[in-house]
Amino acid sequence: MPRLVDRDVRRGELLAATWRVVRARGVEGTTTRAIADEAGCSLSVLAHFLGGKDDILVAAQKAVYDRIVERAFRIGGELFGLAALRAALDAVLPLDDERAADAHVNVAFAGAALSHPRLAESRRESHRAIRAHLRTCLREARELRELRDGVADEAVIDDFIILVEGSTLLGLVDGWAEEGRAERLTRLADNFVNQLGK
Repeated sequence: MPRLVDRDVRRGELLAATWRVVRARGVEGTTTRAIADEAGCSLSVLAHFLGGKDDILVAAQKAVYDRIVERAFRIGGELFGLAALRAALDAVLPLDDERAADAHVNVAFAGAALSHPRLAESRRESHRAIRAHLRTCLREARELRELRDGVADEAVIDDFIILVEGSTLLGLVDGWAEEGRAERLTRLADNFVNQLGK
């Protein structure tokens, strides 16, 4: 009797294998054979669950962003406003091995998106989702009367993304502030949120 497979679980395993290959080889060096080998499955199984190489890369890029968004905006529990915004920064900055691993994959996909239109569009969609969550945090902060006068939501959101993407790139690619990186990033996050408040 054939073994029953939970499709979502198996797909998640294959995406995680893709992330590991991307971290080791970069997007350009990632092949379907390498992903299948990493996942311990055949090429036909990989194709059945995720499709061809472009489909796999787009799915893996979206999934790593979804994972980051989930961590940033749904683990805060009862946090709202500026507290939720601060928690989101903690969740996405590369402060530990798990967050650094996700950031590494994100940086690899960012570079590849320069010459891969489907990846570029997938990243834009992911950024739109993040921006919607950040707008919610700022709306809550305004309702809680936490924001100083003159805060422009879209500019804050741009700055949030620049802080995260820039510190990630500098930290992982250039080795920026490797010694004491967590403390420096925590201070930057504190300063970013504090300057928004009254």
